[in-house]
Amino acid sequence: MSEDLDDFLSNNKGAIKTRKGLVLAIVGVAGFFTYLGLLAVLSMNPFLQWLSPPLTGLLFFAAGVLFLVWSTGGYNLPLIAMLIGVLLMYVGITDQFFPDIRYGLGDKATGGIFIAFGILMLLFPLIAYKYYRNKYQTSVDATVIHVEHQVSRAHRGRHAVTYCPVYQFTYMGKEYRVTDTLYSDGPHPSTGEERELLIDENNPERFKDIARVKSRTVAQYIAPVIVLAIGIYLMVA
Repeated sequence: MSEDLDDFLSNNKGAIKTRKGLVLAIVGVAGFFTYLGLLAVLSMNPFLQWLSPPLTGLLFFAAGVLFLVWSTGGYNLPLIAMLIGVLLMYVGITDQFFPDIRYGLGDKATGGIFIAFGILMLLFPLIAYKYYRNKYQTSVDATVIHVEHQVSRAHRGRHAVTYCPVYQFTYMGKEYRVTDTLYSDGPHPSTGEERELLIDENNPERFKDIARVKSRTVAQYIAPVIVLAIGIYLMVA
């Protein structure tokens, strides 16, 4: 069974590269079909139909958390999914139980939710940096010995190339060669470059490249700025 699993992880064209990713994918698919079943049940009961928006919101929120854990490099889309989830849960619950508050606040509460998530999206690299600094408190100097690249078909026959560095370092007298779990199309280290890695003392093959955690392209600022702008507009309109 383990050999079959390793073979699958090696031959699924990079979509799922780890056992953790496979588990998350299975949980996600199972959760989605469970959600569809619940919607079918709720649609047949007029007294419970109000649960559909909150449940849909919960699905979006859970999917956002799932993909945020799955790919720490791409955080804007997961956070937007979580934003949609919070909005749907807020609207569904307040419409059912607190209509006076819902219509009294109007769009200001929605704007506040947008602003909160916009700020979170802007600060996320710093939050991730602090998180990994606390999680992995041992640092080592590593050398990039190779940069893997992955080609995928993009829009209209074009191809997108993403990159993933391979590092080598020595810890407690033992040499390690590790590959990052994050493929990205942004800036990446070159072969021969020295990088600081944060590692797990008990399992040095678990690590984070701090420079990659903190890095952000100009394009990644677009989504948080748009979310903030929508929130401010709703607050003052």
